[in-house]
Amino acid sequence: MTKKDSKFVLEMPGVERVQVHGMPAVRVETQSASGLVFLQGAQLAAWQPAGQAPVIWMSDNALYAPGKALRGGVPICFPWFGAHAEHSDFPAHGFARTRPFEYRGARLDASGRTELEFLLESDEQTRVWFPHTFTARLHVAFGERLGLCFSVTNRDPEPFTFEEALHSYFAVADVTQTSVRGLEGALYVDKVREQGVFTEGPGELRFVAETDRVYASTATCTIEDRVGKRSLVLEKENSGATVVWNPWRERAAQMSDLGAAAWPGMLCVESANVGKTRVTLPPGESHRLEVTVSVRSLPGIS
Repeated sequence: MTKKDSKFVLEMPGVERVQVHGMPAVRVETQSASGLVFLQGAQLAAWQPAGQAPVIWMSDNALYAPGKALRGGVPICFPWFGAHAEHSDFPAHGFARTRPFEYRGARLDASGRTELEFLLESDEQTRVWFPHTFTARLHVAFGERLGLCFSVTNRDPEPFTFEEALHSYFAVADVTQTSVRGLEGALYVDKVREQGVFTEGPGELRFVAETDRVYASTATCTIEDRVGKRSLVLEKENSGATVVWNPWRERAAQMSDLGAAAWPGMLCVESANVGKTRVTLPPGESHRLEVTVSVRSLPGIS
């Protein structure tokens, strides 16, 4: 008999509503994992499976203030990615990452993980930027594996189109000794090289300079952190693009909420639907973007 998800409840052992850096958040502490999600943007800020080093990277220089984007974690980019195509004054990466979500409760999912639900409804302010009626949800499941599911439901009488990304910052010991497998042969847009379109080679992706690429790929990616002696396996569903980003030394020095010394310890590998893979959603329909993260020992490393 398959174990079913339990119902969401506001009070649950191992789950606590807290204030962190003066901002409301939900903390999870269980035998299998710990984690933290800020209500602003429903932004995952920590996940650490038992016996492992932290997997999610947060900047030591992050600015914790209402309405300010937090550097690190897993910001939700919605309903556009990067700069708005028509309005340069609109917030970068959309408004979801700086809007307060409603915490709807916790439950045990079918695999026994502690799962949290967060809700964002369209309102008068969101319609200034995105003139549509929607409901967005984020489910975060904490356990030996991390589960993220971002869903959007169209409440409008007409279809609408949007972009989305789970802008995941992963902690690595040294990005110059880190690689990504799974993108071999994929087409990508290189934002560092004037939006040129290229094809990834047959080998693993290594990092030697600033990297900002959008891959047309539905594949599972594996981050191989050689110095950290582990790999992070990112399995995704309903995602047609993977974004890979590291600012490197010069760009990082220009970002006050990141800092010149921080870039070797982080790597963004983002599950997304952007550009040609953006989503058009009919009235009454829902779309979900899911990613599961697993930590494994890196074979051949002693």
